[in-house]
Amino acid sequence: MPRERDTVRLPLEPLRKQVADATGNTASFLDITDVGIEETALEVTFEIPDADVPAVDVVVEGPDGQTDTTPARLDQPSGLKVYGELLRIEYAGRDAETNEILVSVARRTDDGWQTILGCGQMWAVEASRNGDTVSVTCHVETPEAEIADAPEGEADAESDTPRSSGSGDIDGFLTDD
Repeated sequence: MPRERDTVRLPLEPLRKQVADATGNTASFLDITDVGIEETALEVTFEIPDADVPAVDVVVEGPDGQTDTTPARLDQPSGLKVYGELLRIEYAGRDAETNEILVSVARRTDDGWQTILGCGQMWAVEASRNGDTVSVTCHVETPEAEIADAPEGEADAESDTPRSSGSGDIDGFLTDD
């Protein structure tokens, strides 16, 4: 008796995330072009868009008001250690009105990664400092050159966030998560 064939459509995002994790890329920065079966595994062909790599400045404001600014390229997930908490920051797209870069942020847990911010620009982290729980505010700023690429009249070139570099408990970017 012949086997009956059928097809099913599955969401692309979980597969894109698996491919990104396996290859060290950012999920929203790769395009899946083909999926096939090779023995007992899926064979996924993907492309990285031939575009400028998005970059942001990550600004961390500690509980005492001290700020630290660290630049980050978003073609691959970036690791940031803030008051002992390991965060993973990934490119999530651009705001259609302002052309500012949006990110997703996850926190390292015992079981893997827990999403803090799905798509946006600002988040807060609860951390421990000298045995006390403190709240640390973080946000990304899109560099002026990135915003200037927006269609005329849509980007706000003014930024009122002060940029300073501190040396407190903010550990800076890691090369690997």
